Amino acid sequence: MVIVAVSCQHKELCVHHPHEVTLKVEFDWRNAPNANPQGMCVFFYPVEGGDPVRYDFRGTQGGAITLTVGKYNVITYNNDTESILFANAGSFEKHEAYSREGGLFEPIYGSAAAPGPRASGTEDEKIVITSEMMWGCPAFDVEVTDTGIGYTCIPEKDKDNYVQVEREEHVITLYPADQMCLYSYEIRNVENIKYASQMCASLSGMAGGMRLSTEALHSESVTLPLEARIIKDSAKVRGEFYTFGHNEDNADPHRMLLYVWMNSGDKFYFGADSERFNVTDQIHKAPNKRRVHIIIDGLDLPKPIQNGGGYNPSVDDWDTIEEDILMGSR
Repeated sequence: MVIVAVSCQHKELCVHHPHEVTLKVEFDWRNAPNANPQGMCVFFYPVEGGDPVRYDFRGTQGGAITLTVGKYNVITYNNDTESILFANAGSFEKHEAYSREGGLFEPIYGSAAAPGPRASGTEDEKIVITSEMMWGCPAFDVEVTDTGIGYTCIPEKDKDNYVQVEREEHVITLYPADQMCLYSYEIRNVENIKYASQMCASLSGMAGGMRLSTEALHSESVTLPLEARIIKDSAKVRGEFYTFGHNEDNADPHRMLLYVWMNSGDKFYFGADSERFNVTDQIHKAPNKRRVHIIIDGLDLPKPIQNGGGYNPSVDDWDTIEEDILMGSR
């Protein structure tokens, strides 16, 4: 290389000059066989300090890079996210992903949404939009030499089984896995659903981000605004969303609120009471923490006013309805 020829005046100095090697980066998708990112990024963090080196790859296969011989820690994740933000990318320990703050009615009105009612006890939680899917993983104790590479990784999904890999070739295999949770909810047996024009919901007590090197979730609780699909034929309301999940060390409850706009222009919300729409147990006791399904069975929407009866809140205000809800399980 020209750099070596210019920098080294004596043979003994070249021994100490950092060498570069061509390293092949491979992605093994056994832990996320349905993953379909448009591309992946890989950060190599020098253990002895200095700025990380980032490489981006199209598709899911990886490719060849040039890397200086040395010791590193590694973080990889898909580079095609739009709503997820990243911070502290210069630090392996602090590199994190998080969702931006948003509006309670953003699923309907967009980012200019106005404030609305909150579940009891959650008024101080930030409102943070739901996430999109991420796939990724770390690798530790990566040592690149002139003759090969050694590194520690977790090739088996949901295992704390660290494996030390030694290769006499310059190939590193990374094993991305799902890094987001998929939550869904279903409100069954909704009376008078034919009078509803649109709905959305919210869920409290969730995490708004995570550290990528450990997948440790943020400890601060946030409220997520949720889309709601009205299914009039079966009298149901459904929603599905990606989330970082909930921090198991955080005891804050998880409460849903349902916001309903009626054909008449009236607006109602359900679940403001501390014990209504409380889905804490369903989330905490879910068999698979990454695939959580919430069921609320039974809800009475108000009938339109007839002959002076029924509900008649101001169109500009929200009216809460105290409704007993039966919790079910799938």
